[in-house]
Amino acid sequence: MFHRMALTKLSDWFGSKERKPLIIRGARQTGKTTVVRMLAENIPGYMEVNLEAPGEKSLFTRNLSVDDLVSAIRLKKNSQASLDESLLFLDEIQACPEAVNYLRFLAEQMPELAVIASGSLLEAYIEKEGIEFPVGRVEQTFIYPVTFSEYLGAMERMEMQSLLQSIPFPDYALKPVYDQYVRYVLAGGMPEAVRLLSEGYKLDSLQHFYSSLIQSFTDDVPKYSTGASIRRVIAHCLESTPLYTGNRIKFAGFGSSNYRSREVGEAMRTLRRAMLLQLVYPTSEVTPPAKPNLKKHPKLFFLDSGLLTYSVGLQSDLLGTSDLNDAFRGILAEQQIAQTLLATENKTVFWTRESRGSSAEVDFLYQNSGMLVPIEVKSGPTGRLRSLHSYIDRCPHGYAVRFYSGPVTINNLKTLNGKPFKLLNLPHFLCEYLPEYLDWFIREN
Repeated sequence: MFHRMALTKLSDWFGSKERKPLIIRGARQTGKTTVVRMLAENIPGYMEVNLEAPGEKSLFTRNLSVDDLVSAIRLKKNSQASLDESLLFLDEIQACPEAVNYLRFLAEQMPELAVIASGSLLEAYIEKEGIEFPVGRVEQTFIYPVTFSEYLGAMERMEMQSLLQSIPFPDYALKPVYDQYVRYVLAGGMPEAVRLLSEGYKLDSLQHFYSSLIQSFTDDVPKYSTGASIRRVIAHCLESTPLYTGNRIKFAGFGSSNYRSREVGEAMRTLRRAMLLQLVYPTSEVTPPAKPNLKKHPKLFFLDSGLLTYSVGLQSDLLGTSDLNDAFRGILAEQQIAQTLLATENKTVFWTRESRGSSAEVDFLYQNSGMLVPIEVKSGPTGRLRSLHSYIDRCPHGYAVRFYSGPVTINNLKTLNGKPFKLLNLPHFLCEYLPEYLDWFIREN
């Protein structure tokens, strides 16, 4: 498999003297198990336990002491390495609440043993089953779909991957890199799709993979909730999400249904905990912290751009697109920016100012250097960014970002009310490096 940035985080965790059992969260098939196995390649005492397998799960249901449990696992896995050279991986831990309870005692009684646990439906099971993680005794990290730089590595486009880290990005490389970026966005970042593309498969030959993955999400719905009625609501919301991605939604009647706000809200939050979608809420703040207003209508985003384009039947139609802002009414570009911001573990919100007779909306806010920097995902003349002007007039600084299909540039502008500000224009594919670009932007200006 190709390199994932999460592997670096896992390696740092494994080498830390203060490590605690690590919980890896992420949607189905985002590569959680694969990353752990890549980490384990250089660990002599690797022990992988799949807790959905009855023979493995039973190890944790016998009420054994920690010493006896670990001894039983080592015997079953034929591991003879010392504990400080070992890694115990508990996969699909949501299937065994007893294993969750053992995490605390493993941390306390056997800290020299590295322990990782993961599960695709972990968030949903936590609430459904009332599972409690030992707070303060575990660490957590997340695995998201493949980023563009990881995709370039998988495609063995190392020269492009290296150029992404050049600040500012060189103009001469814009078109070839942007062309690759469009292919990446249309295919999406699910690791199996990227692997198949790296082996020479064409995008149109991946339809069975996308169909099977979406069906597996649907098949998981009964695992999210015990009630038949809420299962129907969850299934409806999952099926409808691609059609409403990028839009502000109302829970009541979502997807032309008769479901009530409470039902849809519960279903949406369940799907968010399963990491199949994002709900991005508005804020009216212009200084940190950006408190989301959970009483207002959120924007809806899907798990992955490739699954989105497949679900709405646009993958083949959009091949050759030269500007993602023109694709799918600009929704595809905004989906990918939201997806990338989530992968950088940024708490994403958007800005609104709603008053009688007028309103303004900025696509995203990004907290950096004690500021909430506004981000627009727009093409066209900079003078048309009226909502951005409205935000800049109210915030205490003069910095803004626009993602588009053009080169890295900085514009010195004024709002309609005359306040000077600087606009950093970045090609969409540099969103992954937004923190580095903001530091450069503010330092140089």
